[in-house]
Amino acid sequence: MSAAAVIAFVGLLQVAGASGSKPATLADDARRLSEVATNEARFEALTTLLRSRGLTFAVETFSIDKPIGREPRTEGRNVVVTLGQGAQDVVIGAHYDAARLADGSLSKGAVDNAASSVMLVRVAEALRSESLPVRVRIVWFDMEELGLIGSANYVKQHGADRIKAMLNFDINAYGNTIVFGQTERPENAALRRTFAQTCVSEDIACIGFPQMPPGDDRSFVKAGVPTISVGIIPAIDVHQLWLMMNAGANSGLAQGVVPPIVRTIHTPEDTPDKLSEETMGRMQRFALALVRNVAKQ
Repeated sequence: MSAAAVIAFVGLLQVAGASGSKPATLADDARRLSEVATNEARFEALTTLLRSRGLTFAVETFSIDKPIGREPRTEGRNVVVTLGQGAQDVVIGAHYDAARLADGSLSKGAVDNAASSVMLVRVAEALRSESLPVRVRIVWFDMEELGLIGSANYVKQHGADRIKAMLNFDINAYGNTIVFGQTERPENAALRRTFAQTCVSEDIACIGFPQMPPGDDRSFVKAGVPTISVGIIPAIDVHQLWLMMNAGANSGLAQGVVPPIVRTIHTPEDTPDKLSEETMGRMQRFALALVRNVAKQ
């Protein structure tokens, strides 16, 4: 175990064993991913968390020819938890790497995407004891911030033939309104209906985006897999972002208006104080309901 992993593990033990302390919250777990200086350390913090929860995982490595931008790494690592059996897979994904800032330092990446990453750890825990008619593969993708490289490598390595659906979770730290896409593709019709039904059953507002910001879902879309990417932000951010992404010159937004979420991610403002335990817990429950519904469709 590396020094970074030892430090992360000791931190988990200290929290769990502190006199009178409560079990670690989702926000606590996300904070541990956020308060490290490298993406290698984010990997160590994530895998330490999985071990502490008793989850068995595989590490799938890949490489790129040379460093991209300010990120010095050429070796990437996807982390995969496989649950259950079945002729088809439902892939649930979130990237765990963070973006480099203009000065070369690592973003805290709390919103993008530590919150989703730790949420999926809890989803894996909950599904571990369930019997579903499909095999569930929960994947934490590396090098998303360098151009969706980890998810592209996953699709290349595993193929798309047995994947029934891919559910991507990106930006799930605070807010009250779900944003989702790719909604308009013909192969997404059944998945879109299931998603809409889950929004109703979980009593949460959901707004579809014909065009979403790029995420790991696009690697699966290219392979023809029914795919939906899911995030949650405040309602006003949703409407501003929808107009910015999809309305072009007819958006009606004042010149220079940038939704707050865009001013947060990939900036020094993507910090753990943005994390909402209530929102993260709600999205954990939503993700579980969605996976169960998709598995049965």
